[in-house]
Amino acid sequence: MTRILASLLAILVCSSIFSGCSGSDKSSSTAANRMVFKEQKENLRFDNTGMKRQVFDMNSDGQVDLWKFYAYKKASDEEGEGELIIVRKELDLNFDGIVDRIMYYNQKENLMREEIDTNFDGIVDRIHYYDNGLVIKTEFYQEACNRFAIDEINTAEVHPNLVRVFRQGVLTREEMDVSCDGKREVVTVFNAEGDIVQIGMDENSDGIIEKWLRF
Repeated sequence: MTRILASLLAILVCSSIFSGCSGSDKSSSTAANRMVFKEQKENLRFDNTGMKRQVFDMNSDGQVDLWKFYAYKKASDEEGEGELIIVRKELDLNFDGIVDRIMYYNQKENLMREEIDTNFDGIVDRIHYYDNGLVIKTEFYQEACNRFAIDEINTAEVHPNLVRVFRQGVLTREEMDVSCDGKREVVTVFNAEGDIVQIGMDENSDGIIEKWLRF
């Protein structure tokens, strides 16, 4: 019973923490939508990675705030280089010279994943995964766990503290990893109305949910 109460308390604490994060991300997105994306100069060119890059100055201060990266679309049945498509965007939302959001696109130029630094400390704390324009999964990273800088390759073993799974834009499941070891300790299941219907707990930290509470 003590373990159950502790797990439920952890859910409440984590929900409070990440609700605050959601507000920060929403305000960042709103600010980005209000910006006028002005191209700094005619600069579509190849960089040293083999992709073409285009840069913009969003607030007209003479500094680059938006980077767009393009590559030729792969088409085995076509000759030549093919169509040029966008594969990545990088944004500096608070104009401090550090990238705060990276957006990755597939061959159809659909957004597939974005990595976000919601508190502007240069470290990723949220990752969204998309399918057909809708978020299907969100990963949250807390400062207590190892995280990776937004402008570096993630070579360390990094695990999210909280994972939210969506279906058709509706939250259906949350998985909490309090110890940051890649093993979920608490799983919460929601119905279509957003109400909690089940809470599962791993009582011996083996990564397997042994006990379920149903509401």
